[in-house]
Amino acid sequence: MNSKTNPEPLGPTNSVREDRSQIESFFKRGQYRQALNGLEQAEPSAWRDTTRLRCLRAMGQGADAVIFANELYETLRNQATEYKINTSKRNNQLRYIALVFAEQNQADEACGIMQELCAQSPEVPALHREHAFALTNADRSDEAEQALNRAIDLQPTHANSHAQLARIYCRSGRVKAGYNSYSMAASLDPENPNYLQRLIYWSNYSELTTPQSNFQLTKLWVQKAHPGNQKGSNTWRTANANRQLKIGFISSDLCANSVSCFILPLLEGLDRKQFHITAYNDTKKTDGVTDLIRTQCDNWHDIARNSDPALSKLIASDQIDILVDLNGHGTGNRLGVFSRHVAPIQLSWFGYPSTTGLKSMDYCVTDRIADPIGITDDFYSESLIRLSNGFLCYKPTGNAPAIKPTPSDGVVRLGAFGNLAKISSLAMDCWAAAMHAVPNSVLVLKRPQLASQNAQRFFLKEFAERGIQSDRITLDHEKARIEQRLDAYNQIDLALDTTPYNGTATVLEALWMGVPVISMVGQTHASRVSASILERINLGGMATKSVTDFAQRVLEFSELGENTLEARQSLRTRMQNSALMNTPQFGREFGNALRGKWQLWCDDVATKLEQEASA
Repeated sequence: MNSKTNPEPLGPTNSVREDRSQIESFFKRGQYRQALNGLEQAEPSAWRDTTRLRCLRAMGQGADAVIFANELYETLRNQATEYKINTSKRNNQLRYIALVFAEQNQADEACGIMQELCAQSPEVPALHREHAFALTNADRSDEAEQALNRAIDLQPTHANSHAQLARIYCRSGRVKAGYNSYSMAASLDPENPNYLQRLIYWSNYSELTTPQSNFQLTKLWVQKAHPGNQKGSNTWRTANANRQLKIGFISSDLCANSVSCFILPLLEGLDRKQFHITAYNDTKKTDGVTDLIRTQCDNWHDIARNSDPALSKLIASDQIDILVDLNGHGTGNRLGVFSRHVAPIQLSWFGYPSTTGLKSMDYCVTDRIADPIGITDDFYSESLIRLSNGFLCYKPTGNAPAIKPTPSDGVVRLGAFGNLAKISSLAMDCWAAAMHAVPNSVLVLKRPQLASQNAQRFFLKEFAERGIQSDRITLDHEKARIEQRLDAYNQIDLALDTTPYNGTATVLEALWMGVPVISMVGQTHASRVSASILERINLGGMATKSVTDFAQRVLEFSELGENTLEARQSLRTRMQNSALMNTPQFGREFGNALRGKWQLWCDDVATKLEQEASA
């Protein structure tokens, strides 16, 4: 061999290493476009392809990501028979391909990839976590639960495994187990405020939660996530009390879900001469309802790809006077933006049933029933705005079917179509007591998540322990369009509400379909929402105060025969004639509240200017 011959380099050159380091630096700083530009110049490699997928995912460019993922997947399949990828670099590529597929409506393909990788490397806990992510997105929650338990067996101290498992527990109605798993995640990674925020959110579903305990947990989260949070002066806006105000709404739910039933009547009811409306749409999957909401706005921004700093700058450039949050501590929230006090006035409304804990969130909109004066005020960081005719207005979505009589076969059909997570131990105590009081009753639970065998076993076991056998319970997991879901109310005589987290949209859907609702009032806002709704249609007596009272009210209803077709049809008419569906009145009251708080802000600015001038 000629000793002077230059050998083929065995690894990347210094130049390649420097390029790679620079690209990774761009990625860590969130400069994804610069990272992608750098990748165009980098040498072809598994690392380059994987990093491209990482950038596209981080930028929210799902369509581009899935196109590239499909191309890369096809290349890898051609290079390796039956997907038996033997190199760690190519395995890493497959993992990112699977993540993209799982996020972009190709979850079945993602599951196939991850199953192969888990079979090849069964002792790698990260693979089981990613397999669980794909399975969850494919609506295979029981298998996802099994994969996460395997990941925890292999790596008991990994917080994310416990957090993923917690989400599955909660979505399938096992909130107590979910809360415990989130607690484990928070204890394993105490510096991560996201796990603590999940605890805050799910604490609203537990009968063990008090306003005090929720408030203390929320304050702890603020200390970790936003330690410098304070009220801001925000004197850059013109302090003119009479001009048109710019109102901004931030939500990740501007689509076909329960929020649209309440945001639409507000937007329709606000006086557009007084208020200019801007929507900051954080919805990742838009639909026809999104388009309908957009028609009610003067300005619209799709912000799913915006970071909190970028969104804050956008809101400032729009010169928003009053910024409204519709998420609270729920999934997809932008409390990081509100923590910056980007608008002179910031308030929370409807999307979350408790305090945000932020000093920079000035107000929370509620009413005197959901938050009785002097009872809950001390457990909000916000000042409470109590609207005199209720804190929400309802507009049904879809074409509601005609109200029909239920079968006259002597069976009392009880139903609960709400979120499984809201079915607490206390709720099941109430429902079981009612079924014992009415021996000829049956219960229908309807929710797609009941497709989970684990969820079915859980609920049947819980009711069996309360003396209610499975032949009296129907678990319906059929997915249905809104019209089909509403029509299902024609098969029940009485709707049973959840507690301590009441239904909202589901309660109103039941009433709209002529089905009376029995509820139970608790200590928190979440447990008083139904009482607020029922009071608006003069059915306050349906909001009970104990398990015994709940069961007695169901018995009275079954004996009095209040479920005639005439009575059911009159319930819809009663709703239409009430404050619950009076869009102009609600818009006027909400608008007057906003105008009043703006007047106070202007007065405060004027006082500060006078003090500065005299100093």
